[in-house]
Amino acid sequence: MKKFLVRILALALAVLPLVSSAAMADASVFTDEMVERSLFSVGNTQRLHKAIDKARNGEAVSMVYLGGSITEGASAQPQKTHCYAALSARLFAEKYMPDPALLEYHNAGISGTPSLLGVTRCQQDVLSHNPDIVFIEYAVNDGTDDRSRMAYESLVRMILNSETQPAVILIFTLTDTGYSAHVHMKQIGKHYDLGMISVYDAVHIQILQNKMQWSDYSADFAHPTTDGHAFIARLIGHYFDVAAETPPAAEYTVPAQARYACNLENLVNISKNGDPALVSMGSFPSGVAMCYSYVMGWKHGAGSNTNTPLTFNVTGTHMTVVFKQENNTNCGDAEVWVDGEYYVRLPGYSQTAWGQPVTEMILLGENGPHTVEIKMAEGDVAKSFTVLDVAYCGN
Repeated sequence: MKKFLVRILALALAVLPLVSSAAMADASVFTDEMVERSLFSVGNTQRLHKAIDKARNGEAVSMVYLGGSITEGASAQPQKTHCYAALSARLFAEKYMPDPALLEYHNAGISGTPSLLGVTRCQQDVLSHNPDIVFIEYAVNDGTDDRSRMAYESLVRMILNSETQPAVILIFTLTDTGYSAHVHMKQIGKHYDLGMISVYDAVHIQILQNKMQWSDYSADFAHPTTDGHAFIARLIGHYFDVAAETPPAAEYTVPAQARYACNLENLVNISKNGDPALVSMGSFPSGVAMCYSYVMGWKHGAGSNTNTPLTFNVTGTHMTVVFKQENNTNCGDAEVWVDGEYYVRLPGYSQTAWGQPVTEMILLGENGPHTVEIKMAEGDVAKSFTVLDVAYCGN
């Protein structure tokens, strides 16, 4: 059923009115100079050439876009077909595919989420699609601290080292204040010799030079307008053009050493049923969650009078826990306990929440066996809480 829906979307993209680079250039504020400036690095093009060759040979090509709300398509009208991801996938099909219906396009953007969630759901939402090309966009959602750098680099390495060996291309966006985590992301991209497209470099300098206003690109603090999404797609189209004409300098290999750190590269997700790491569901039985790409979860129901922990036995040094946060006072807080000691509180309710997944990283300690328990916080036993995903890894 999933493949059928993907093909239907590909066909829908194929019959859209032609969205060529020339058409997108009609928005006069988005100049050729900005397009040229956006191409921060072509990178080693071997993997992209492999994908283009597949496309030209009439084979199916799988493209996955991973990121936050900008990737999801916020502010594009209509969102599903006019977000930068859909438009640039359409451009790839126009340029290289005799049959655009063979394009397998997957938009894995989730609003308000950082690369810590990206690396946790990478297997489910990216690698399961056997990608040939993966775009990563987290520059406005990630911080610039050590943990954010580590999560982002872990994600990059996880995808690069995956079975299908896809081309990985990094996109750097920005907010109205000029915030972007592009500095360390560019260092990571250089280390892995990746293609890099910088919306930051295209837009920010133009604004500083009074050649355009922020409102020309975005109607709020971060999200491109429909024209802004078309502009980002144009930047990606320019990257395709240049990279297709750039032969790889050498056989591509993933560097053995990390640029910063990659502690989460080998995360293993614990399946909802039958996984030996799952000791007991306690008062968190498996149930329907319906949170973006998370359909199922472990749910502690409202009105419960029991508080038996959801328990895991894992061997490793790091764990990530993804839970659903809602603007609903029937939702409560849960606690994580590691080896019998309290670790952190997980807020299932927030006044600013919209039902999104939130990720917490747990440092387990030494690379050995650990027991991790998730249970309701004192006073919240009668409230609901949903765990969406748990993953762990060692060094």
